[in-house]
Amino acid sequence: MAVLLEHPSARGDDAGFDAAAFDAALLTERQRAAAGGYQASCDALEALLLTCPPSQAARRAEVLALLAHQYPRLGKLTSSARCATEALTLAERLNDDGLRADALTSQCYVYAQLLMGREALESGMRALSAARRLADPVREAWALNRVAAAYCSLENPTQACASVQQAMEIAALGDSQEVRFSCCNNLAYFWLRRVDEAKTLGGDSTMLAAALANARRTAERALDLAREAGSPFQVAVALSNLVNALLAGDLLDDAMPLLNEFGHIAHDNAYRSLAIEADAQRAVFLGRKGSPLQAAQMLEALLHASSEPPPQLRRLLLRSLYETYKASAQYRQALASLEELVALDRQIARDNLVLQTEVILIRDQVEQAQARADSAVADARRERARAAHLESEQQRLREHAMALDRAAHEDVLTGLHNRRHAEFALPLLIEGARVAGQVISVAALDVDHFKKINDTHGHAVGDAVLQQLAQLLRHRLRSADLLGRIGGEEFVAVLVGIAAPQAAEICERLRLAVVEHDWAAITPGLVVRISVGIAGGSPQQHLPGDTLLHRADRALYAAKRGGRNRVHVD
Repeated sequence: MAVLLEHPSARGDDAGFDAAAFDAALLTERQRAAAGGYQASCDALEALLLTCPPSQAARRAEVLALLAHQYPRLGKLTSSARCATEALTLAERLNDDGLRADALTSQCYVYAQLLMGREALESGMRALSAARRLADPVREAWALNRVAAAYCSLENPTQACASVQQAMEIAALGDSQEVRFSCCNNLAYFWLRRVDEAKTLGGDSTMLAAALANARRTAERALDLAREAGSPFQVAVALSNLVNALLAGDLLDDAMPLLNEFGHIAHDNAYRSLAIEADAQRAVFLGRKGSPLQAAQMLEALLHASSEPPPQLRRLLLRSLYETYKASAQYRQALASLEELVALDRQIARDNLVLQTEVILIRDQVEQAQARADSAVADARRERARAAHLESEQQRLREHAMALDRAAHEDVLTGLHNRRHAEFALPLLIEGARVAGQVISVAALDVDHFKKINDTHGHAVGDAVLQQLAQLLRHRLRSADLLGRIGGEEFVAVLVGIAAPQAAEICERLRLAVVEHDWAAITPGLVVRISVGIAGGSPQQHLPGDTLLHRADRALYAAKRGGRNRVHVD
């Protein structure tokens, strides 16, 4: 989905805009979504948004927040992230806590689904604060519900259960069936996670029994709420959790009628993901009932269907297939399924890292797009009175905004990344290397006797040295490598996929390039040398960014003590 801030009416005003008709259409789409018609509702909301001029910021934010809330049900996480960020930008401009809470709640959920737990928790807590300022129990329950999802993404199902339990108590004070169902259904899912946790730990039968009982109880309550609402989608989702709870407890006779109902609803309503899950549950059921061959055949057919299931469902099928083969002592097939599952987990992790980066970029793009939209609206209002003055003012504002953006990420003198950017990017690069199974090296570079250069030749010459050194480094490192100036004469380079010995060779070539450079062209008699310290490691090691930087700095000091103008590896 493209950025929705600029559209054909962006240069116009409210002429021809029918606010009452717009509000009625928005209410209709809320009701359609509540009945489970998410695809049709989202299509209509996208079209409705195009009719809303920028001056109607509150209405635009309301539609964007609703889209952000509904897109995840269609698997459109990045679209949800974009709409949530756009809605949040408008809410901040309007200082509207209701819109702020709605946008942050959806943003929290997307971050949680992409395993960005820290960012999810921050957005959820901000949503909770906004909802509490409004004393709005429905929004407070939604925020706590999504905070629970954030805890779950941080592998803390115990805290997730506690948060969603609190959300359920608050939801009972409001009038939203959807949030009551969502809280209850999520609690069932989190208890199922506790079941998995108990089985993984092994031996704690009391913990397992309690988790199974709570999972079944909350899933049954969610199913009751879904049936009361008459929403086939909610019924299908609740049945999914309830069947999982019954299968986990080996209550096969209880599971069979519910499994049949789940399969019929999912297939009849073309809920593709839920239909695949229902078929997978049926295969597990057959395996438990003594038909492992038939179960394996069903799972293999689902895995190799003409329309390949999405990664998370494929993971469910592979895990079920592995457990089926293992239980029936078909160890060769079980091993093959397990190996495919491990490979898929790696691919999901890589894909997730890409999506995380995309969401971060979306956030930056939306902020820039909102600034452009605000400027466009201001332009239209002022042009009638003072067109000439407006043009110069626009240019000044644009240049100022660009300068601020560069200042946030760039070192003004050298054009390299600054310390703030390096501190943000280094942990992401380390995590990416860990997921991809790559080594990583960090090089700390320092200009030898830089103070003497400044004292002898002046600060203008010192600045010219740093600028030319930055160019030398940039031209001799890959574009994918992180390069930044983190202090006066201090630089850092992060080389992903390069071990410390190879990094030392690269840095030695850099050192020689500095030695051979014509520094006298800046001022006669000028000599510049650098010292380099290198630290690296493999993905099996625990490599937090500050540890690598600390080791690289230590190696740099060793190079200094060793006589400078040299490369030293920690």
